[in-house]
Amino acid sequence: MVDLLPMTELTLHEAMTLIQIANGWDGAADICETDVTRLQTLGLVEQRGASIGLTTTGRQRIVQLRRA
Repeated sequence: MVDLLPMTELTLHEAMTLIQIANGWDGAADICETDVTRLQTLGLVEQRGASIGLTTTGRQRIVQLRRA
């Protein structure tokens, strides 16, 4: 499935937060709540009980970030 929405630019901090979540953020390291809120608004992450996980779009964005 191809994402037809234009890719929204992430700040460096938002990208780093997304990567932390993708790498299995366990709550030990601090992450910025503002970044998490924006990532949720963009549909890149979602709340899963007590944790935060990537959405399908979030996983696609990680692939794009790793290629850059």
